[in-house]
Amino acid sequence: MVFTAVVMTEGNIFEGVDNLIERVELTFVNTTPWWGGNEFGYTFDDDGNVTVPSANEIVGRTKWLMRNIIAQILGINGFDNIDERFLKELGTLDNKSKITVRVTAYKGEKQSFYFTKKEAYRVFKIIKDKKLNSKFNIIINDEFDTITAGLKEVSESIVEYLRYFSIPRFFLAHMNRDDPLFYYHNQPAKPKSVRIKVELINNGVSDELFDFFKSSLIFTMKYMGIGKAATRGFGRFALENDWKFELNQDLNELLLLGKNITNSGIIGEIPPCEISVEKIENPCLYNYKKNKYEQIIIKDPITYLIAIGVATLKEAWETSVEDNCAYLSKMYPIWPLGLPRSDKQGLGYLIKDETKEDPGRRISYITISPICNGDTCSEIYLIPFIYGEDEFRKIELKGKSSSSSIPKFGMIVPGQGYLNPSNNVRDYVYATMSWLKFILGGGCHGQ
Repeated sequence: MVFTAVVMTEGNIFEGVDNLIERVELTFVNTTPWWGGNEFGYTFDDDGNVTVPSANEIVGRTKWLMRNIIAQILGINGFDNIDERFLKELGTLDNKSKITVRVTAYKGEKQSFYFTKKEAYRVFKIIKDKKLNSKFNIIINDEFDTITAGLKEVSESIVEYLRYFSIPRFFLAHMNRDDPLFYYHNQPAKPKSVRIKVELINNGVSDELFDFFKSSLIFTMKYMGIGKAATRGFGRFALENDWKFELNQDLNELLLLGKNITNSGIIGEIPPCEISVEKIENPCLYNYKKNKYEQIIIKDPITYLIAIGVATLKEAWETSVEDNCAYLSKMYPIWPLGLPRSDKQGLGYLIKDETKEDPGRRISYITISPICNGDTCSEIYLIPFIYGEDEFRKIELKGKSSSSSIPKFGMIVPGQGYLNPSNNVRDYVYATMSWLKFILGGGCHGQ
């Protein structure tokens, strides 16, 4: 399969190839489960083929990172005019991109699916019988034996798939679904099962912009992720045969490349820029239903995704605080992890914008990135990109009887207690990072 895209353009994608300046080929392998989607949102089609990341999807995520890097360098709160000033050659509504991106899929090292279409009905019956899609449970280590007890002739691959239901985002996506084929189509692809070649063709941009684009693409695939639940650890792809992970070094190099672009577009010296990345070594899994921190014995990608998912739950934060009854639920700053965060009645954290029928969604300010090689994982990084100070004031918490804007109430921070309200979105984002570090770090006690 070959997927080709020229960023936001129309016309012949091969136009100008005769005047190539540079061509780069990059081969990636997924190091965490790939949970992507075709036009129907499926990871797998009817014939058992895995849907690989498309060129448009990769380019879109890459440009999002480039905008964020430039915004951080310039110290601005939004993306206004960034494309026009610095990234115009990557394509606009009126001009086609001067960088062509192609994606070609190859067979990975492992079988990509956990179960076939023919096995979907049996897998669905297990899920229903064990109530895995109706009641959320954290099942790890030896406890998983209770789920698989009594199951005869069930493959290890299917048993491994059932573990995904302890990941909150995955559970919510499958909750009370009654179509067996939905489970087949939406199963993630196994780590090291998706292998793609990404070809970059430079049709006339500067060396500085091409290097910035290429490095941003690699960083995106490696650390930011792509596909569903990318901010929660799914969809990481590393360069084939290059398992070196030096996030801070890679990020600093990316900032230097970004400064090469912005230097030519502004007057005066650019101030130093630092993105406050947090590193969590030897993370724990917090079983908040038992108020117990579990040591991660088997350091595989699914276990890490469970730990990450649980760490994003407000219920886990509240349970971890001994005197949580002294605090209001709204004081826990969960909303920086993405919006909307609301129930079927529309209650919860929303973006209030009276000028739009659908205010839309906001991606998490924080990307939680596990470092994995496809088989085992080590540390976890928290990567913040902070922007949108003005839009921050549009966020509100809608309750049954009243609503209030985020800046009107304070926040609870582990180890510090209650902090007064702030008009700075950065304060809330860092408070959220403190919670993630607290939960994933074993409650700061190294349990």
